[in-house]
Amino acid sequence: MSSSLKQTSSPARTIGIAFWVACVLAGGVWLIASSKPESPSPVSAIWTHSETLSIDNPKGVLSIGDAAFAKVVASTGDNAKSAGDKTTSNEFASPNEWRQVGHVRSVDLSNQTATLAFYPTGDSSLATHLDAYSVQATLHRSSGKLDDVLATLLPKPKREQLAQKITLAMREHGREISDAMLPLVIETFRQSLPVIESELSASLNRHHPEIESLTSRFREEILHEQMLPLVRSEVLPVLQKHGREPAENIGREIWGRASLWRFGWRALYDSSPLPERELVREEWSRFVEQEVVPIAENHLDEISVAVEAIIRDLAANETLRDRLGDVALQVIQDEEARELLRTILIESVVENQRLREVWVDVWTSDEAREKLRAAGQRLEPVVREIADEVMGTRSEGIEPGFARVLRNQILGKDKVWLTLESVPSSGADPSQPVALRVATDFSPYPVVHLASPQ
Repeated sequence: MSSSLKQTSSPARTIGIAFWVACVLAGGVWLIASSKPESPSPVSAIWTHSETLSIDNPKGVLSIGDAAFAKVVASTGDNAKSAGDKTTSNEFASPNEWRQVGHVRSVDLSNQTATLAFYPTGDSSLATHLDAYSVQATLHRSSGKLDDVLATLLPKPKREQLAQKITLAMREHGREISDAMLPLVIETFRQSLPVIESELSASLNRHHPEIESLTSRFREEILHEQMLPLVRSEVLPVLQKHGREPAENIGREIWGRASLWRFGWRALYDSSPLPERELVREEWSRFVEQEVVPIAENHLDEISVAVEAIIRDLAANETLRDRLGDVALQVIQDEEARELLRTILIESVVENQRLREVWVDVWTSDEAREKLRAAGQRLEPVVREIADEVMGTRSEGIEPGFARVLRNQILGKDKVWLTLESVPSSGADPSQPVALRVATDFSPYPVVHLASPQ
């Protein structure tokens, strides 16, 4: 009897165990399926790919892991779905926004190509419409320089918004701030100019041989070889044309007033051994003051008309303008002159220790501290608002531009990426790598990676 019970209980136990195991497995599969989102998130699709694309990689600019982005276009029939439909609510795939669609999977340095792996979208309401016949790949890079950082932190709309805030603040408190700061600036310049002048004179004396050598070279290469022929050919004809007549009129009147007798006997007297001398010089001074100056004053109208005509003709002379521009450019681009000027400026301003002491004394005085404190109190609210606009707040989180800068500057991320766009088919061979275009204008990284609030 016992043996028969054992024989019957053993199959029943096996069947029971198998039944409950099947129930547990079915329940687990159901839970996993119910918790899985209907469209895969970008995170879950990062290490999977459905298609690949070969891209030119000149000079090895692309590396494994570099992201590729495309603008996602919503299907036409999806707009008719209700707002509560879960299949259309995808915050990572808003129409006409950038979305990461792939990454560089491999790099072949010998063939200078890279293989781009696309992620499966898994969402029929979204399409990128990219293929080897119509895709245009553009390379973007973030150099990390100040220009790129400012363009990321302060895009044009935000710059305009901050400019309005600053304008309003200055309109409200500008008078008080200028009244506080202007005396400090004036005092800084008043004390700085003698110090700069003194050090500039000392620097010029130290570099006197170099200045003489440069002046001699310019005198030969520019003055004698270029300027004097230019004056003879372009300037003198204009002077003769407009200045000859008034000059002759004035000269005839002056000659008519001159007394050869008065100058002659005084010259003889000065050459004699008599004690009193310099009678010619005295007569010349008298003649200029009493004769020449009144004559010139009587002809001021003619002189002004001639000068105006001379300036007008010289300004309209294209040859003269071009040659003078070439001479000025030659002086500016002269490496020796630029290096000498840079050295003198550095010695007289940048490395001027006395100048630093003057600035420190002015801007750290008790009066300056009080004025800076008063100005800071008026500007503190707008400064805090600007900081919140640029970096973010505790309540609203980090600003996207600031998050991009942190990832790029601190973590060394998001330095190279690709954007893919559909263009009219050019009949290119799909078996050949897609040409890589390098972006000429800087644009920030297309997406922002932030920590999930959950």
